[in-house]
Amino acid sequence: MTVLAAGVTMNWAAPAAEVAGLYEAEVPVASQNALERVAASRAALEEVLVKVSGKADVAQLPQLEPLLAQSEQWVQRYQYRSAPAAAGAAAPGQLLWMSFDRETINQRLYEAGIPVWGINRPSTLLWLAVDEGGERYLLGGDNRPDLQDLVNTDARRAGLPLNIPLLDLQDQGGLTAADVWGDFSDVILKASERYQPDAVLAGRIYSVAPDKWQSHWTLYHRGGITTWESGEGPQNVAIAAGISGAAEQFAKRYALELTPGVTNNVLMTIENVASLADYARVMRYLQSLDPVAAVQVARLEGDKLTLQLKVRGQTHGLIQTIALGKTLTASQAQGDTVAPEGDKGTETPAVEEYRYRIVQ
Repeated sequence: MTVLAAGVTMNWAAPAAEVAGLYEAEVPVASQNALERVAASRAALEEVLVKVSGKADVAQLPQLEPLLAQSEQWVQRYQYRSAPAAAGAAAPGQLLWMSFDRETINQRLYEAGIPVWGINRPSTLLWLAVDEGGERYLLGGDNRPDLQDLVNTDARRAGLPLNIPLLDLQDQGGLTAADVWGDFSDVILKASERYQPDAVLAGRIYSVAPDKWQSHWTLYHRGGITTWESGEGPQNVAIAAGISGAAEQFAKRYALELTPGVTNNVLMTIENVASLADYARVMRYLQSLDPVAAVQVARLEGDKLTLQLKVRGQTHGLIQTIALGKTLTASQAQGDTVAPEGDKGTETPAVEEYRYRIVQ
């Protein structure tokens, strides 16, 4: 994998997406037998670990084997549903949906030294050029729904908010398969502006032999360019290499490695909290962030809510996580230090204070 300095720029103003369902997964089962449910819980937990860590091979790490071996213990809820009948199948199969305990999963990852990638993730636009039988085309619109389903499934399993272009007349007039094939950065990023993504993933896949495909990928994000390739394999593997590769790059940048037992206290004042709904939204949002261990109300004056937060690890992880989201926006330079309310002039250690506004 190669990381290059970008010679092209783009307005990366779009907020990241808040991804739901990171601690749940759905896997196929043949029956509702209890023993099969135990085995399915491991497969579901493996998928959750991939989404939460951003690492495609995380389930193979030996330090996580004890967690996986007890997978059924961490299931909070489960539900069966019928799966659509596959072509040629005698009867439709079943799918088992499971949700897992977030705190336990995160704690075990922290203890294993594996960073956790939170709910705020870069929204990513995919331009995929396919060379099939000597014909090259861009994926999008209503073409190749089977490949689009494959891409969307891979993105869901990676916890990556991915969008496929409309491929309407505006797209077709601004970008061609040849542009993506040639990695023409200026053209790719110009065509992407209408979607206002946080990142752009451009790929090309091509057949090198019967049932053997290769792929090449370029990720544009925050002024940087990263490229990688897949080895020979089935078409679905070549496509998955792009989705999992992008997730891995984002996780390297945004996932937080938090040390168990190490916490910091900060004050956070939030403006524009004008209603009970605003208050509930702020509290729910902060409590959902992995760096936040606890939230306590310090005071409420007008539309200004001051909270005391207990933060896992260093506070920069919290600030980085909030910056990716679309619930709060900074209202001043962050990181001022103040004495705790009522203790000014004493020997009580100063704490960091942060000021934000709720985004309406």
